[in-house]
Amino acid sequence: MGDYLTHSRREPLGLAVVEVDRVLKASGVRRMLTEWRAEDVKSPAGRRPILDATAALSLILLQIRLGRPTLITELAQTLLQLSSTQRKILHLTHDGNDERAYERIWDAVQRLIRLVDEFPGRRDKVLTEAEYRETVADRDPVLCRVRRKRMHTLANALVHATWLLLPSELRDRFHGNTAIDATFVPLYGKSGNPSSRVLDGDRRTANPDGGWYRREGDHGAVSHADARFLNKARPDGKVKGTSTRKLSWGIETEIARMTPNHPSEIDQFPLLTTGLGFHIPGAIAGEGLQLLTSLHDRGHKINLFIMDRAYPAAIYSEFHVPARLLGAKLVFDYKDKDLGVKAHHPDGFVQVSGSWYLDSLPEVLRTADATVLTARKKHGESAGKLAKAEAEYEKKTRPAKRHIDSDALQKAEQALKDARKQYGPGARALAQAEDLYKKQLKRRAHYQLKSKGHMSADGTRRYLIPEPSTENGHLKTPHRYQQKTVMMKLPVGVPEKDKNPGGLKHEQYFPYGDEQWSAAYGMRNGVESVNRNLKRSQYEDIANPDKRAVRGNTFTYLVIALATVVENLRQILSFYKRKLALDRVTPKNRDIPSTFWQSDGPAVRLEDGSQPPG
Repeated sequence: MGDYLTHSRREPLGLAVVEVDRVLKASGVRRMLTEWRAEDVKSPAGRRPILDATAALSLILLQIRLGRPTLITELAQTLLQLSSTQRKILHLTHDGNDERAYERIWDAVQRLIRLVDEFPGRRDKVLTEAEYRETVADRDPVLCRVRRKRMHTLANALVHATWLLLPSELRDRFHGNTAIDATFVPLYGKSGNPSSRVLDGDRRTANPDGGWYRREGDHGAVSHADARFLNKARPDGKVKGTSTRKLSWGIETEIARMTPNHPSEIDQFPLLTTGLGFHIPGAIAGEGLQLLTSLHDRGHKINLFIMDRAYPAAIYSEFHVPARLLGAKLVFDYKDKDLGVKAHHPDGFVQVSGSWYLDSLPEVLRTADATVLTARKKHGESAGKLAKAEAEYEKKTRPAKRHIDSDALQKAEQALKDARKQYGPGARALAQAEDLYKKQLKRRAHYQLKSKGHMSADGTRRYLIPEPSTENGHLKTPHRYQQKTVMMKLPVGVPEKDKNPGGLKHEQYFPYGDEQWSAAYGMRNGVESVNRNLKRSQYEDIANPDKRAVRGNTFTYLVIALATVVENLRQILSFYKRKLALDRVTPKNRDIPSTFWQSDGPAVRLEDGSQPPG
């Protein structure tokens, strides 16, 4: 650690070059890009470029690792600062000494983009309606799908490389719990641009293949003008527009992030991003399964798969079943309308809020979720305002009272008294409802069927039937529940109106709302923290399009993937710092070598790992 920190101070460029080279070697992306190039070219004849696609990837990753903008002019400046040895390590054969360095780098970046660009077309100007229509018409759907798959393969190979840089002992500690979430990344060109789903209307952005984003719902949106156009082609006319002042223009990236094996097991291994996906806002269909499949294919363990309510809304046969066949134990939130009784099984079982129970479950326990939701809606605002008032009082009176002006203290006490009088009844009513809900969940557990093993290859799930107890025994009849297990099969001939066939769409691993579910779902905060890290200006700053002015969605995808690699490297370094610290690590001492334990022997050489599947 001491040597690392010393080099980071004295030779940051040289240290960054070594890190970039190790990531690219572990990822195997240089081989991938070479193979894709060979697939695309009509003939191998002709002069080889001075800087190829692999050189562009190396240079962009180095630039992000150094915390510099990914503008072509900035890339050229970095190239000029490299020594001949450093350029050789990164496969940058151009010495940067002629005046065409800018053009060489630009051409190399465009070669890289073309290999993985699912939105080919001209980007040298803001396209008119006719030009955009022509661009879309010229795209080969099959080729676009191939390039989209390549982009996902490239991005996931890069983040997988950082996983391979960990010693096998650390990798083996991870049991496979993963949280996924989407985050918005802006593009240039918000003003006046039609939706990417609408071909009518003048284009007013150099990034016409982005999409409108809103915070609510599935995050996809259209403007009022777009809605009028789309409703002309839809007899139901249900497309609703939103004012562009409330929308943002850009793309979304899906992030899969490691979580602890258990909420109580803290800092057993670095929490890295292990999977990435990219799409237009709202076009989330298939993204959750794509991430999970990528993790499985790259050899990651699959255990808890934690997500918000957007992903389970997929068609059960396109997400829930294949996800569980891969070994995923689903943990997710519900919309209010999805709680309560949602399915029945002919052998005498009822599904309530995602879990199966004996159908002798009392009515008061079946409706417990609805009861607490009503209380939250009715009294939640009062409880929040009272909590805010108490926090404000604590803030004002935190110093010893003798140092506080008596008038100010009296005003603070009166304000708190008024808040308690106004909001106290509602807050107490909510607290009582929450306490009752916890007790009802514990009572409901006596009737619950327990999942046994993984879903079989034919989609069958096995459940253990609860033993009779003082809670449920008197409600069981002699001819019911005599077996110890029940096998639930995939539904056949499901009516189109059935929104929860066989209970599969709402089914999840832990009973919703109980302590296990709350602890597991709370681990999803880790993936939200990486979203914030990637957007912070002192780190990768992906929320700032000024730092990546190359046009098109695909360059932004590349920058996000490489920024995630750098964020993973930072997480690995932070983990080692915490484990090697001789004293409490603070912003003042975290970069001082003497803060950390030093080995007298040679540095441990971390294995590069095997090549990930292409």
